[in-house]
Amino acid sequence: MTSSQKTTNNKTIKNIENTNINNNIMTTNYTKRQTQIINESIKLIHTKGIQGLTIKNLSKSIGFTEAAIYRHFKNKDDIISSILDTFTLELNNSVQPILESNLSSLDKLHDILKKFTSKFSKNPYIVSVIFSDEIFKNKETLSDKIIYLIKQNNEFFRLIAIEGQEKKEIRDDISAEELSIVIMGSFRMVVKIWQLNKHNYSLTTRFNDFYNSLLKLITA
Repeated sequence: MTSSQKTTNNKTIKNIENTNINNNIMTTNYTKRQTQIINESIKLIHTKGIQGLTIKNLSKSIGFTEAAIYRHFKNKDDIISSILDTFTLELNNSVQPILESNLSSLDKLHDILKKFTSKFSKNPYIVSVIFSDEIFKNKETLSDKIIYLIKQNNEFFRLIAIEGQEKKEIRDDISAEELSIVIMGSFRMVVKIWQLNKHNYSLTTRFNDFYNSLLKLITA
């Protein structure tokens, strides 16, 4: 990759990092109680679906009064918004150093997907939130956040594809944009199937098989 292309890619990465949804600054500076509420909400969505996430159910599950929950969050959508903000920032913070490293493009791709895999394995309930279309129906603010998350991830993989094509590590007969969709879409399917099987096998082991197959598809 030329120095000018690297500069352009770094600017793009910074633009992703600095972008805010609806001019609201995302933060993970939550209190201990807010963090408890967020984590319990993720579990409720996983076990009962989005309809099961009510302030009443949350109150019973976590042992706080409904009034106490309302002191920390305005409503259910505010909680879901915080879940998305936390996930997006944590993901960005873990991916950023990899993108800026001197690793090969394929090693960057492996390490980023492995980060995703590790995060889902440690907190499988988050998959029910991130991959739930139902949550975002008729909720413009929440929809905007998930669109941002998708675009952010797509840009991560697009930048890696561009770099890999320049270094002759990744095939260049398919555009970087299309490759990023292939990577994101196939990985999402792997995680979704794992979720539908109720996490009854190791996602890490499944990832290793998936990544080896992915390499056969994208390597130059």
